[in-house]
Amino acid sequence: MLTVKRNSSTQKSIILAIVFLLSMIVIGISGYSLIEGYSFINAIFMTIITISTVGYKEVQPLSDNGKIFTIILIVFSFGIFAYAVSTLTRYLID
Repeated sequence: MLTVKRNSSTQKSIILAIVFLLSMIVIGISGYSLIEGYSFINAIFMTIITISTVGYKEVQPLSDNGKIFTIILIVFSFGIFAYAVSTLTRYLID
């Protein structure tokens, strides 16, 4: 039987990456709800298509504040997504 010893710092990094991703989703939903007045389902839809960089069509046209929020969400979520992917890759390779 092959035993794999997992590095606890890698596991902590994975948990941190998951927390960051979930935080971005909560921030995105909250931002779209507060800034644009979106319903929960529309806010989560906008958050997921923005974070995943799918770039599908907006639910409704964004205000200037909504556009600025979306830009900030894209920049931060891209960095967090890159961190999460690199952490998961390191975990799988180790």
